[in-house]
Amino acid sequence: MGWYHNRSVKTKLIATLGLVMLLAFGALIGTNVIQLYNVSIANGEYAAREEAMKGAAGFEKQLNAYSSSLHTLEQLLIDASKEQLLSREDAVQILTAELLRHPHAQGIFTIWEPNTFDGQDAANKNNQGYGDESGRFSPFITRSGDTVAVAPLSGYETEGSGDYYLIPKSTKQPYWGEPFPFSINGAEKVMTSIVLPILDEQETFQGIIGIMLSLEQLQQTAIELDPFGGFTSIISSDGMMVANGRYPDEIMTHYGEHSEERSLIWSSVQQGDLTHYSLDRSGAEVIRLFTPVFIDEVENPWMLSTVINRSVILEGFYNELTNSIIIAVVALLLLAALLYFSIQSIVKQLRAVNAMSQRLSEGDFTNKLTVKHRDEFGLMAGHLNDMIENLRQTVRKVSEHSLSVGATSEQLMASAEQTSQAAETIASSIQEVASGAETQRQNAQESSRAMTEMAVGIQRIAESASSVSDSTSAVSGKTREGHSHIQSAVQQISVVAASVESSSEVIKRLSEQSDTIGKFVQVITGISSQTNILALNAAIEASRVGEHGRGFAVVAEEVRKLAVQSNEAAIQIAELVESIQLETKQAVEAMQQGSVDVAQGVRSVQESGQIFASILHEMETVSTQISEVSAAAEQMSASSEQVSATITQLEHIADTSADNAQSVASASEEQLATMEEINAAATSLSAMVQELIELMEKFKT
Repeated sequence: MGWYHNRSVKTKLIATLGLVMLLAFGALIGTNVIQLYNVSIANGEYAAREEAMKGAAGFEKQLNAYSSSLHTLEQLLIDASKEQLLSREDAVQILTAELLRHPHAQGIFTIWEPNTFDGQDAANKNNQGYGDESGRFSPFITRSGDTVAVAPLSGYETEGSGDYYLIPKSTKQPYWGEPFPFSINGAEKVMTSIVLPILDEQETFQGIIGIMLSLEQLQQTAIELDPFGGFTSIISSDGMMVANGRYPDEIMTHYGEHSEERSLIWSSVQQGDLTHYSLDRSGAEVIRLFTPVFIDEVENPWMLSTVINRSVILEGFYNELTNSIIIAVVALLLLAALLYFSIQSIVKQLRAVNAMSQRLSEGDFTNKLTVKHRDEFGLMAGHLNDMIENLRQTVRKVSEHSLSVGATSEQLMASAEQTSQAAETIASSIQEVASGAETQRQNAQESSRAMTEMAVGIQRIAESASSVSDSTSAVSGKTREGHSHIQSAVQQISVVAASVESSSEVIKRLSEQSDTIGKFVQVITGISSQTNILALNAAIEASRVGEHGRGFAVVAEEVRKLAVQSNEAAIQIAELVESIQLETKQAVEAMQQGSVDVAQGVRSVQESGQIFASILHEMETVSTQISEVSAAAEQMSASSEQVSATITQLEHIADTSADNAQSVASASEEQLATMEEINAAATSLSAMVQELIELMEKFKT
């Protein structure tokens, strides 16, 4: 709100009215959009429902064509049975002809109650195509391409597999069977059947007649039905997916098993709710319309599910929404322009009044507002002009009176100024005397305290100097003793350094002799190697001589062994010499480092001796100076006592002078205060008159 309050009137009006317009237009557009959306949804659902009903009507027409054919056959067979006009062979031929008339039908069948068709069940037991084991007339005609086969039905009295017979028998109503797999020439196909009960004139159940249809044709029908770019599905009364124009993989699966949402949708459909919005498998939002498909008087119809993208249904809505937004924006801009110029006109008049107010605040009463209109702004300008004229007259009178008062205040201020200056001079002089006396008294007191403290300090200095002198004498003695010990240490370290140097030379000579021994060992190793080779050669030559050289070979072998032992001993000696050389080298390095360290120690001890000599000399000098300080401190102590007595007398005299000057200064200050009040009043009056004159000069009349 702080931002709003600090804005101009123009900005406030534009912001407020603009916000109101936006809210009003937003509410209007929102209401229209909601209404348009509802209408678009209703129209879209209606159009989609119309398309779905057209598809369902076409589907029903196909199915009812089969149902109509079955009704015709039903009546024909009832009449033939009643009058005994047709044999079983004739009936099968009629059924076969009807099957061939419907290219999408895969089979046609009829089952009659015992001895109901022609009373010849006993004669037709196990009659292929014309009677089952009991002889009942139950032919089932199927085809595969152009081939037709006839066989009796069986198992129709069994609950479950025989529902197509048992249910019409019990309800006496048409029956539309659930999809079931059926094998034709080894190929399994999905089938459904439409069954009608055969009733006589007394509504007595005589049997059934039905037709078996392949769902491949239904799948083709579902593919061809694509209302608004969507797709259709055919669902049995129990929720089995019979055909699906977009997702054929869902055929022969239950509609609700693919998602929980679809399971809930199917439950709602069975309750009569045939319109649903949900998501498709692709994630798109769709509308699902369910249209019942009836055959004759079947109680549980199949469903034709039409799925259309919601965006297609709302395409008209989005177009209308775009147009509405464009119209609203254009209207809003035009209204905003009209509002802007209206506000600009109002603000222009406010700015004129504001400019006049600013000139009045600066003291300019020479201008007036121009009155062009008789509206509220015109009346306000007239009243403002009257106020300016009244203020102009008032300012003139105040200016004249202020000049007269100003002259009188200046005379009073001049007289008060002279009197005040005289009183101030007297008071200042007396105050200086009193201040000087007071200062003298304080200085005397401080000097007395300082001299007392100085005397005490000098006494302490004398005592400390005496104590330090004693300590210095003791330190000098210790220093002489330390200097003597240092000299002894220097001599001893010099002896150690000479011993270390001698040991180092001995170890160096030992290292050189080890090197010589190593060379001798290498020579011995070479000789033993040559001896070994010569012994081997001698052994070889002895072996060539044979028996006569055996003794020589033994001697050569012993010589060879001796050479080997000599070589091994030489190697051990070489290793030992090498170890001695290594340790000797380390000892040489250690002795060299020891020599360096001893030399450094000699230098350090010598330097310490020099430092002790310097300390001894300085301590003797300090002892002499401390003795002199002690004597001087005793003399200063005696002099400070005399100065302290003199300062005490000066302090007494300063107290008396300060008291007298203080009394005179108090009287002078009272007189000066009175004159200052008079002078301040005159000055204030003069300042107010001057300020008033300056204010009056600002006004232009």
